[in-house]
Amino acid sequence: MPELILYPVICLLAGSVSYFVCQLSRRWRVLDMPDGQRKFQAAPVPRLGGAGILAGFFAVIFLAGILHTVNPVWLGNDFLPGGVGAVAVALAASLGFAAIGAADDISDLNALLKLVLLLAICIGAPLLGVAVPTLDSPFGDLTAPALMIAGSALWLLVFTNAANFMDGSNGLAIGVLAFMFAGLGASLLLGEAGRFPPGLIAIIAASAGFLIINMRGQIYAGDIGAFGVSALFATLAMISGLSVWTIATLALPILIDTLMTLVLRAKRGESLFTAHRDHAYQALIKTGWSAWEVAILWWGLAAACAACASIGAGGGGALPFALFICLAIPLSVGWVIVQRSCGQMGARLVQI
Repeated sequence: MPELILYPVICLLAGSVSYFVCQLSRRWRVLDMPDGQRKFQAAPVPRLGGAGILAGFFAVIFLAGILHTVNPVWLGNDFLPGGVGAVAVALAASLGFAAIGAADDISDLNALLKLVLLLAICIGAPLLGVAVPTLDSPFGDLTAPALMIAGSALWLLVFTNAANFMDGSNGLAIGVLAFMFAGLGASLLLGEAGRFPPGLIAIIAASAGFLIINMRGQIYAGDIGAFGVSALFATLAMISGLSVWTIATLALPILIDTLMTLVLRAKRGESLFTAHRDHAYQALIKTGWSAWEVAILWWGLAAACAACASIGAGGGGALPFALFICLAIPLSVGWVIVQRSCGQMGARLVQI
């Protein structure tokens, strides 16, 4: 099937299935309740929108499997980045994360049980082949298998939880992830792969189908979406063959806010596991920013990181590492500036 026809079909199928399932999930009455602490909404909101995103994506994967069986020439073997076996493990791991998220959305899993289940997938996926082959740097490459497996497990655990922490404002986490998938595809296109994998179009379109409803405040992605979609990015990125610095650059808009917030709370001696409103995006909302304004800011940051990651992938050598450093430093400084300015504004509002 010519790509000129393939990409619009993928967008239509993934987006429409996602939109339909999201609308359907609003009737399931699994609600995100206001808590007066971390959450900003004033009324209960349905929170299984992630099911729609994953349904749209896997509908395309199912169709692609049928078409490939009928005529392998139509799609080739690079519908998603990575080898067939690794892709299968990545998809299974993403579904595992989504299942844990869904269980937590519906029945509030025991925290210890949830952690054990997440760790099992984080360790199991790298052992089954979903791991970066090397950690490259200007100072030499690390290739020790045990180190790569441990590092990949840590990346999967940290990134999925970071994305879940960022899922507290309409359009933020899922919108940023959509830009990250776009950046992943562009990096592959400009890099050695030379092609934007069609499967990545599917998850972007499925995310768009969800965002149409989410940005009206009518549904949340929930843990099923935050965990499932972020795990899909984390696993596919690891098996894409791209430099770890290209992957890390794509993830900066999520990682910086999460890691800097954890450092802040640790410095204050506060618990790292309790609900809070200390993220930079939460600080902006507390001072009057709307969900749209916060989302657009983070989408812009994600688009900029995606563009730089793509340039780094195309240039190769030490460029991905250099671009990562050049972005990580100003983003970290920007985080500090936002926190300080919002803190000062909040203090003035209290005095008034």
